[in-house]
Amino acid sequence: EHGPDSSAYLVTHSRRVAEEALAALPEHWARMTEQRVAFSTAVLTGACGGIVLTTSIEESYRFSNDYAPEHLEILSTDPFAHLGHITEAAEILMGPHTPVSIGNFGLGPNAVLPTSRWARTCGPLSVTDFVKRSSIGYVTAAAYPEFARHARTLARYEGFSSHEHAVSDVRDRYLVR
Repeated sequence: EHGPDSSAYLVTHSRRVAEEALAALPEHWARMTEQRVAFSTAVLTGACGGIVLTTSIEESYRFSNDYAPEHLEILSTDPFAHLGHITEAAEILMGPHTPVSIGNFGLGPNAVLPTSRWARTCGPLSVTDFVKRSSIGYVTAAAYPEFARHARTLARYEGFSSHEHAVSDVRDRYLVR
């Protein structure tokens, strides 16, 4: 209901669930404002929304993971049985008593989420998005020879001769022991 360019899918392998959801739409639209009905209708009858009837629960998982939704509601009496199959969603709301409205307005998970399939690579906005971080590495003298051997092999494989020589016997001559 956010706008005509939003997207919303019901993904199910149950024809009964699909048919009951379709039959329930007029009642839901009767309770919404005119503007929200227009948005919802545009989305659910357009290219970015509707009901996806799959042939199996596994196909439903594949669709969901490929689509990488901003919000995913797992409407099951045993939602935790499905959770391990979901790898690409920004927010996962579990069970019939956890709709997006409760997630957004009461439960507490961050509602600033990646859209447009960006849940494949990004999660919800968090404090770490505003904190500068640095990677820090340290190798002891005892561990260096083994790390250097692996680094030389990978550098040679990738064609980076300067990287290879930076961990060769040339470097060993300059290391302070």
